Amino acid sequence: MTSASTTDRLPSRAGSERSPFDHPAVLWLLLAAGLYGLYPVGSFLDVVRHLNLPDTDDYMRLVQVRDLLAGQGWFEMVQHRLMPPAGAGMHWSRFVDAPLAGLIAAASPLVGRPLAEGLVVALWPPLLFCLYLGLVYRAVAARFNRRAAMLSLFAATQAGELAGLFAFGRIDHHNIQILFILGLGMALAGNDRSWRQASLGGLFAACSLAVGLEALPFIALGALFLVGDWILTGERALARLLAFALCLSGGALVLFSAQTDPALWLTTECDALSPPWLWIAGCGAGIAIGARVLAPRLTTPLRRAAFAGSLGLAAIAAFAALFTACLSGPFTGMPAIVRTAWLNQVMEMLPFRTLLATNTAEALANVMPLFLAAAIAGWAAWRGPLAIRRAAMLTALFLLAGAVLVQFQFRGIYVASGFIALVAGPMLDRAITLLREDAPVRQKAAMLAGALLLVSKVWAVPLALARSSDQQTGSPVAAWQSCTAQASLAPLDRVEAGTVLAAINNGPPILVHTHHGVVAAPYHRAIAGLRASIEGLDGDEAALRHALADSGATYLVLCRKADPETGPVPFAIRLTRSEASVPWLERVPLDSTPILLWRFRADR
Repeated sequence: MTSASTTDRLPSRAGSERSPFDHPAVLWLLLAAGLYGLYPVGSFLDVVRHLNLPDTDDYMRLVQVRDLLAGQGWFEMVQHRLMPPAGAGMHWSRFVDAPLAGLIAAASPLVGRPLAEGLVVALWPPLLFCLYLGLVYRAVAARFNRRAAMLSLFAATQAGELAGLFAFGRIDHHNIQILFILGLGMALAGNDRSWRQASLGGLFAACSLAVGLEALPFIALGALFLVGDWILTGERALARLLAFALCLSGGALVLFSAQTDPALWLTTECDALSPPWLWIAGCGAGIAIGARVLAPRLTTPLRRAAFAGSLGLAAIAAFAALFTACLSGPFTGMPAIVRTAWLNQVMEMLPFRTLLATNTAEALANVMPLFLAAAIAGWAAWRGPLAIRRAAMLTALFLLAGAVLVQFQFRGIYVASGFIALVAGPMLDRAITLLREDAPVRQKAAMLAGALLLVSKVWAVPLALARSSDQQTGSPVAAWQSCTAQASLAPLDRVEAGTVLAAINNGPPILVHTHHGVVAAPYHRAIAGLRASIEGLDGDEAALRHALADSGATYLVLCRKADPETGPVPFAIRLTRSEASVPWLERVPLDSTPILLWRFRADR
């Protein structure tokens, strides 16, 4: 982030020359080019016509939306076609399902249900991205200038992982969380310390918790930021802290009650908004109320720090005693085989060092701008003008949180990446200004390089080369897309309904494109199905038969695997290569599809 002084709010010029970027039309064309690259027409048509979605979570979200439209209860968070007949519980929020279901229901009488689904699923993420761009523009324009704000919007279209979360068909909840946390940051960044803005920030935080817990570290940072402000400045920051804490705890309680079955109100769920997290929010409100009551005695920073620290530690100790299971995270009780063969192989769960070793270009393009933006925002918070220090400090904290979280799980970058544009736009603006000033060449080059390196696609040259080879038919991504496309699964949909044992990541597309149930899908509450798929498809003949029989599967669906195996070849792979056959698997021929189908005959 750069200075917000008067000279910086209007781009300076050398002599009478004006930069091309001083013309609004150029900036709008630049943004249009960024959006055009982000939203190709071919991808839009593929989603609208064929519902070929980017990620397994997008498929499962659509399944939940369809079930809600079909009459499944608001509180009935069970996917009955996953691990039938009992089904598997889901930890996602109805508050994400509801607007999608409402839009599909509204559009269906006009264009028909299939087209309504395709249009809503395709257009929902760009609509959210427009909201995101509006928030970014407002935040940057308020502290810098319009050119910096427009350049921030362009930088957002070039941010690899961020842009991917708003792509056509991305109806998962991560993009919504980015909006809520960005709104939280903007609400707390004002220098006026308005309690009304803090109230809004608390509501944003509560909404984020209701949608999912992934942004919990960022909410905690926002709360600690307000606590620190109160400790340092005292009475004038107390109203802001109290408003935030009360709106967060009250809002979380209301939203929890609105989306949770009353029979489960006292049930501890470590992976969703439930009593453990309501306890933490409630303790925060209690600390804020206590600070208000004892304000006449808490007259020094040391006393305020001691008060907040002692009560905070007491709240954490009580949490540890009351909700011990949640101390180990949301995956408590997961068998080692499932953790090793599935969870530890999911890209978003990989630490940065692993991703750097296995996919260097992806890691550099997405993570390095985050590191650089955190450093620049931190510098602005320390040495920048007073007018931007508060906003710069919050931005630096959120970016730093992402930089720390990504060392453990790559998905830590999701929310934090939404703040990179707040730094990139002003840096690009300053670099453009500096190029026309009488400054040393080294300074100009350093500023321009720093600004460009905040743009993910500048790091992505090797990534582009990697992706060109990734499109080969033998790559894992291409194989998954081929076997889960609507056209590939259409022949399977014509087969009599049953329960399918297939690869874990193939489960959600099968649910969307066919009328079958599935044994496994990539969700940690469906442990039995995950284990059956892993043990059956990676094991020998006996293991596969046991998995089919034990899971109640009717069919076995496999995808031809072109890449060579190292070590013992699983029996399922031998089946795809026609190297084995058994009487208890009856081959069902399918035309014009890369998938292979067998009917399980338990009586043979």
